[in-house]
This record gives sequence, structure tokens and C-alpha cells, in this order.
Amino acid sequence: MLQIYKVWDAGLKQGKWLVVLLVSFLLMCYLLFWSWQRTKEAEKRYHQAIVIQQDQMKRSEDLSKALHISEMNGKELKAAYEALNHSTITTSFTVQAASIEGATKQVAERINKGDSLLPSAALERSDRTAVVPDEREYKVDVLKVNLDKSWEISVGVGSHRGDVYIPVGIQRNYAPHKAVAAEVHFVPDEMTKGKIKTSGWEVKHVWRY
Repeated sequence: MLQIYKVWDAGLKQGKWLVVLLVSFLLMCYLLFWSWQRTKEAEKRYHQAIVIQQDQMKRSEDLSKALHISEMNGKELKAAYEALNHSTITTSFTVQAASIEGATKQVAERINKGDSLLPSAALERSDRTAVVPDEREYKVDVLKVNLDKSWEISVGVGSHRGDVYIPVGIQRNYAPHKAVAAEVHFVPDEMTKGKIKTSGWEVKHVWRY
């Protein structure tokens, strides 16, 4: 009888940990889904074309705030806009407006509405779209910006010499073609027991092409 009680007690304890693990997993899934939904909604707003003044284009800090991008992306965009003045425009179109401000607002609104009369280059999908008035040249520049993500998080499943592990990694992109990454391997069998145990880790430098 005592042996049966011990087995039953051990089963209850293991079952309790499984319930805790299951609830924790479901909670984590809910939080990830909620975060993904919020991020998706925010990105949908950020994809809208917005008006950026030329003075803002000269300061990467202002670009970062206005376009909701990282400082690294702000510096890259600033450099790209400066280079634009020395490059050949590939696509152009004409709008009728009483002022450059009116033309700028009109272009942004037409892009956001998906006006089919605009060139496809102005409507192509991108992470950000900046509409910049140029008073000196009396024109409006449309910049399609695809961001270089600063942080990357990864999770998966792997096997080493027959042992299964769950790799969780994080990567920091500190330059357009360089990054530092770290990865930790968790043991799933120990996680089912309510314990956190790792079977390995790695830190590496990444060159991106």
C-alpha cells in the first residue's frame, strides 16, 4: 500500500510539473501571438507613406523617430538620400498642385490609396515610404525604404549524437554586413520536469552578404 502511495504521489508531482509546463507553454504562445499581432498592426501603420521634410533628412536621429526605424537604418537612409542628388532618377511622374506642400501631401495620399495611375515603382511594397518635398528643385522625392533589421531572434530543434536539444538564438546586426550572434541549447527532457538545463552554447561573429 505504501509503495502504491509513493508511485501515486510521484505521478501526481510529475503530472503537476507537466501541467505547469503546459500552462507556461500556452501562456508563452499567447504572449508571442499577442506581440506578433501588435507588431503586425504597427508595421501596417508604418508601411503608410509619410511626409518627411528635407531638414529631417539631414539628421539620422530625426529619421529614426519619424519613420520608427533603428539608428543604423536612419544613418543608411540619410546617406542614401544624399547620394540621390548625384544619381539618375529612374522613374518620374507629374502631379497638379498649387504648391510644393500640396503636391507632397497629394503624392503621399495617392500612394496610400494605391492609385493605379502612379508608376509601379511608387506603389511597390517596402518597409517604409518617405515622401520628401524639394523646394529648391520644386519636386517631390519618393523614397522606398527596405530596412536592415537590427535584432533577430530564432528558435528551433536540433540533434547532436542522438540527443535532442532546442536552440534559442539572438543576433545583433550592428552594421550592414556584420553581426554578433549567441545561441543556447536547452534540454527538452529536463524542461518537462520543470528544470532548465542547457547542453551547450555558442557565440559567433557573422559576416552578411
